Amino acid sequence: MPNTRISHVPPGSQDLLAGDVRRRRRVQRTWFGLAEESGYEEVIPPTFEYEEVFTRSAGPELASRLIRFVDRDGSLVALRADFTSAIARVVSTRLASAPLPLRLCYAGKVFRQEAEGVGRRRELFQLGAELIGDASPAADVEVLRLALSTLWALEIRDFQINLGDIRFVRPLLAGLSPEAAEALRTAIDRKDRAALAAGAREIGAPAAVARALVELPELIGRSDVLLRARSLASGPDAEAAIERLRAVDALLTEEERRHVVYDLGEIRGLGYYTGIQFEVFVAGVGRAVGAGGRYDSLLALYGADRPAVGFALETDALAELIREEG
Repeated sequence: MPNTRISHVPPGSQDLLAGDVRRRRRVQRTWFGLAEESGYEEVIPPTFEYEEVFTRSAGPELASRLIRFVDRDGSLVALRADFTSAIARVVSTRLASAPLPLRLCYAGKVFRQEAEGVGRRRELFQLGAELIGDASPAADVEVLRLALSTLWALEIRDFQINLGDIRFVRPLLAGLSPEAAEALRTAIDRKDRAALAAGAREIGAPAAVARALVELPELIGRSDVLLRARSLASGPDAEAAIERLRAVDALLTEEERRHVVYDLGEIRGLGYYTGIQFEVFVAGVGRAVGAGGRYDSLLALYGADRPAVGFALETDALAELIREEG
């Protein structure tokens, strides 16, 4: 009778057999072909880093999911939980004097602790890219276009990118206690108008802020929603967010716009985003298969102040959506 611990893998890990491996290899081949054609060079950061590489940048949500252990010298280290943080460290050290912009790509595993019973994997294959040193809307579009092209090249057609800008939402939460801000963030994420209205009353929000909060769940759509959102902008940061999204929209092709939905209440994701942020959804998959955005303040935390934008897609999810070759 086999021992239970050697006849099963730990929760959240997985065995990949021949067909699984072939599909993932196909995704990676397709990805690196597109990335290299676009001038992106592959980097491979280490599988584990000093814990601070991740806790410094991504905020408490990711910090709580690190898989940590103590190194031989007594240092606390963590398995790679996020490629962007690791690449920020590489750029700020090994590539500090490299000419800008830098175009870097990657593929590999990330490791994140999950609560028992939630059914999420603790080891995930990801692929992605970072464009560092270019603050323009054209850089945002370049990254979005690379994500779009990857899905198209894998013959995935029925998908949507929900695109927002964190600067539209952040002013609505400014000055609140952590508890009040978290309650409103939850209501925004759930698109719960009643909870947003109640929350606005509870914090005594000014009329313009209260109106913007209550309208957030409805600020989803094509480019025309940006005009409506502009009338609800609560200050210069929110106005800059709308103008940035309009600039991005103007640079997209008609075919690209068919897959982009503007969502001004888009707030999910890692805590280091400073501008545009987006999630990628594919029909038939009940969660996002990728995410990205602009993180202009992140690299300064590692000693190199550079604007940056990037994205990551889940290789596992994409592999499950494609047919095997041959």
